[in-house]
Amino acid sequence: MLEVFEKIGSVAVPVAVGMYAMLYLGLAQVYMVFGITPEQAGLDQATIFGRLIGTLIQLFLVALPGVGLLVALGWLLNLATRRSVGRLLHRLREQPWIAAAAGVLISLVAYYAYFGTLWELSGGTLVVAVLLVAVLGLLVPFRLMRRHNTGRAGMKVLTGALLGIGLGLMLVAQMVQGAVDIAANGNGNALLQTVGFQNQWATVGDGDGKPLHKDNPDERFLLLGEKEGAYVLYDCGKQETFRRSVEGTTLGLIEFDPDFSDPETGEVKACGYALEEAGTGEQ
Repeated sequence: MLEVFEKIGSVAVPVAVGMYAMLYLGLAQVYMVFGITPEQAGLDQATIFGRLIGTLIQLFLVALPGVGLLVALGWLLNLATRRSVGRLLHRLREQPWIAAAAGVLISLVAYYAYFGTLWELSGGTLVVAVLLVAVLGLLVPFRLMRRHNTGRAGMKVLTGALLGIGLGLMLVAQMVQGAVDIAANGNGNALLQTVGFQNQWATVGDGDGKPLHKDNPDERFLLLGEKEGAYVLYDCGKQETFRRSVEGTTLGLIEFDPDFSDPETGEVKACGYALEEAGTGEQ
């Protein structure tokens, strides 16, 4: 079992690197939904690095018990069969084509996510594209890499990196969907909080404290960040992002990850609708 954990550890690093690269690109895609870059929201490289490393740590903590459970079940199964399962797996690993096919199946996670998210393929077209990559682009090269120890190590790194990229692409798709939901109705998802996106809303006024929306003083704006003495704000009602100087802006009620759904029906409408109705009722 110690050998199994050593092999898992050698694959975990390229998986983490691949996921980090995809999450970094995904964070840029999230802010692109609002028409800006992470840097324009005041996020420097160190801040992004820290947030994404925190995300990887959380994912590691979630995945580790699952991997440990699978290893424990495999160990028990091996004992119950008097080590025949272990011997069978060892023989299969020594078969180059079988080992190459196993590496291909793991690597296809990346291409399935790649074609399904970036190329927007689906159904039979997606399956055909993935199978073509598997047979023409991966199976034979992986088989040839199994001839030498350096090739085996390279195949292990490449397989781990592709697995991390595939998982990262799947997470990116969820991140972008969460950002689109926030732009439309204010409600995001838990994954965006995990990667450090601040779904923070506040009432905004000018330097004298007068609300930007005089007809609806309780209207909230998404606070995307602060840079060079200016707040970066998103107006959900107008679907636009704008900057205001810190000195000429006052922030009122600040709420993190508010719920814009109807308290009675649970229906999610355009963000701020509940406040607009409340403001109209008071008048």
